[in-house]
Amino acid sequence: MSEPQAVHDFSMEPGFDDYLSDCRVEFTSRDLPRNPHWYRLCFQSTYSSGPLCPLEQLSDRGKARYTHLLLSMEETFAKWTMIHETQEVYPPLECESPAVVALRRHGRVWCAGSCVPLADALGHRPANPAALMALLSLPMATRIKDAFNLSDPIIEPSGEEEPVPLADAWPGLVPHLHDDASECNLIRCLRIANDGTLSLNCLRIENEVYLVATGDDTRDLELVCRELGLALDDQEISRVLGYVPPDRVEAARATIRACETDAARLAMAVGEDSLRRGLPEPLVAVLKASHPASTSIQLAEAAIATFHTSALKQYRHALSAELAPPRQWAGSAQAVTFVKALGFSAQWAGQRNERRPPYLVVEGPLSLPPLHPYQKKIVDNVRTMLLGGHRGEARRGMISLPTGSGKTRVAVEAIITAINQGFGGGVLWVADRDELCEQAVEAWRQVWASAGTVGERLRVSRMWAGQPRPMPESDRHVIVASIQTLYARLNREPVAYAFLREFRLVVFDEAHRTVARSFTTVMQEIGLARRQTIEDPLLIGLTATPYRGHDEQETARLVRRYGSNRLDLGAFKSDDPVAVVKELQAMRVIAEADHEVIDGGGFQLNDEEREQIRAMPPAWLPRSMESRIARDARRTERIVAAYERLIGNSGWPTLVFATSVEHAQTVAALLNVKGITSRAVSGSTESIIRRNIVEDFRAGRIAVLVNYGVFREGFDAPRTRAIIVARPVYSPNLYFQMIGRGLRGPMNGGNDRCLIINVRDNIENFERQLAFAELDWLWRD
Repeated sequence: MSEPQAVHDFSMEPGFDDYLSDCRVEFTSRDLPRNPHWYRLCFQSTYSSGPLCPLEQLSDRGKARYTHLLLSMEETFAKWTMIHETQEVYPPLECESPAVVALRRHGRVWCAGSCVPLADALGHRPANPAALMALLSLPMATRIKDAFNLSDPIIEPSGEEEPVPLADAWPGLVPHLHDDASECNLIRCLRIANDGTLSLNCLRIENEVYLVATGDDTRDLELVCRELGLALDDQEISRVLGYVPPDRVEAARATIRACETDAARLAMAVGEDSLRRGLPEPLVAVLKASHPASTSIQLAEAAIATFHTSALKQYRHALSAELAPPRQWAGSAQAVTFVKALGFSAQWAGQRNERRPPYLVVEGPLSLPPLHPYQKKIVDNVRTMLLGGHRGEARRGMISLPTGSGKTRVAVEAIITAINQGFGGGVLWVADRDELCEQAVEAWRQVWASAGTVGERLRVSRMWAGQPRPMPESDRHVIVASIQTLYARLNREPVAYAFLREFRLVVFDEAHRTVARSFTTVMQEIGLARRQTIEDPLLIGLTATPYRGHDEQETARLVRRYGSNRLDLGAFKSDDPVAVVKELQAMRVIAEADHEVIDGGGFQLNDEEREQIRAMPPAWLPRSMESRIARDARRTERIVAAYERLIGNSGWPTLVFATSVEHAQTVAALLNVKGITSRAVSGSTESIIRRNIVEDFRAGRIAVLVNYGVFREGFDAPRTRAIIVARPVYSPNLYFQMIGRGLRGPMNGGNDRCLIINVRDNIENFERQLAFAELDWLWRD
């Protein structure tokens, strides 16, 4: 069978006269100024693909093959333009090319193991949805869809797993894959339904092949081959299923597996040059300055500190083809098999970002430690506000408690106490990061199980990280939402989320952020007017830092937003923040703080940076200055030396606040090179890896956690024994949030004392004082 070509002269094609006549009918049937001369109507261009006669003459298999070839050519879809050859008064008419017309009449499509008419894929409800899927899986699917006016199919795979490259699922299939299938992914699922009219066992949609797994490997592979048009016989199927990596692959893997440590294995698998090229430039510079003769093992240690168990994935392009690495690193079975063959644990294969359940149902009771007296007082104040709000009394308030003193537990227990005494309606709990949201869900689970209404269930819904819209229930229902998700959905789907206006109570965690525009917009959308009325939801703000920096106007706005009502008043002997912290220290709720200061570096603002700081909040330096500080090798070496001198081999869990992402990676890498298990974490770290690292830190498997921008709030590791503030901080509120991660006292599961190490930088032309200088009252004598 010859292949189609680009053709310019169709006058001799069978059926061309009929095609010309049909186009002339369409031309003249329009609303025109007068009747055109029939034989003056001609085509401006006659360029398409052909010949087209094979579509009528070949067998069904031949027609399917020829159809596939025609649909792979741009010329097939080039529209023809009909004009009147002498009169411009008639507007031109765009016509389908003769190739498209012939395909409609005679084309065949290979699908589900047989050849079916292409026409069965056309129309609003196609006679054969599988044929439609076959057309839309072809490389030029967009052109095909436009040319034949195809409808978007409604495909509902259910219970689908993560996509796995076909080359990973069946490595032995690779030699049989044609070009348009070589990049396909396999998705195993429980069921495939199309618009309620068809149930399929296997279906290709573009580069995704959905398979209803039968449990029979041979049958599964046969279904996929048939869907892809691969004519494998029984023996070839058996060879694909029985594929074993060549001996040279196993030998190369065994050599790496024989190494004694992960760093040694990574160094051998990737190579010294590739390791160095893949590390951040500042890290390589500092390593070169402090360890001029860095070995491949030290570079691998630095890579592990920087990229954690995703280091192999990070360097996947440097892995030798002789190792036969997988294409996918999202915790697939093939990736797990590969990393284990190299001697690594399964975590090195990557992990699927498994979505948490959209809601949980909590039953009680269980038991929690009793509240402290100050917590009981706040619970009583909140309960009084919630139960009295319907009478027109105070309907807004704020709880301000220092970090580590249990503000989330207090707020949840207060609301549950009110529910037990008749407070009804839903609760919307809003935070600004995933960690804070999940912390709130866990608090509701624990406290309801301990103190909830006996025999009653509470629904707690998650609404962040792509979770679906919660059920619009407004009784015994808590929705925990991130501000980002809430803001986006209220803007995009205001009607769908109108039920939130029926919720009786709104709680904003980290309330000091709520004067920002996104929070203000959300408040208005859910019925919180600037001037509170009796129809508004009740409002509670939680904060460890009730004042936004040194801006008195913003502080006043924040106080007014929560009705100028401090729900923690009367909980302590004094309302002065310093006296509150000292009282909590005396109760051993907050740890005593030991203090050390080390020299950082000397820096000078340039003209552009001086301009920038005039418009910036007082807590921050310009990014360019932070970058210069982070790249100062001597400063970084002094930080590492201070750790060795002041903490050393004590094993104290230590949290470091770095100046930038690269600075976090550099400090962690240098500590790792010195044998101190350290990891760097930032907002760019995958959420599931971040959770694993935090769990390892809590369990003592990681000694030092070096972070940039992620653990100021919502981080819970009670045994943290030392804090290094390795970035310049000028806001006392922000600074106290940072060191608060280590100030949880023994009464709340923490330590008696915490060592705070501050890095003192001298920045000329910058008149602000580092925040730790304003907290002399905190340090232990």
